[in-house]
Amino acid sequence: MQIIKRLAVAAAFVLCMALIIIGQMNKGTVWLLVMMVGLAGLLVLLYLYNRKYTKADRMAKASLKEAEKKQRQS
Repeated sequence: MQIIKRLAVAAAFVLCMALIIIGQMNKGTVWLLVMMVGLAGLLVLLYLYNRKYTKADRMAKASLKEAEKKQRQS
């Protein structure tokens, strides 16, 4: 399952990069929008990657571990 997830992320990255490169090679408003869609895709991928490293997530994991530790001691 992990391999499929990584392949999907890699494919999305390649697609977003392709949209940016193709949009840059052409002129016009439509191609600018294509580049913006590619950029938005890269930002979404970056958010998904960094989500597990945010302070709120670390604090939530710490509180879950603490609650499990208390439950084991009881």
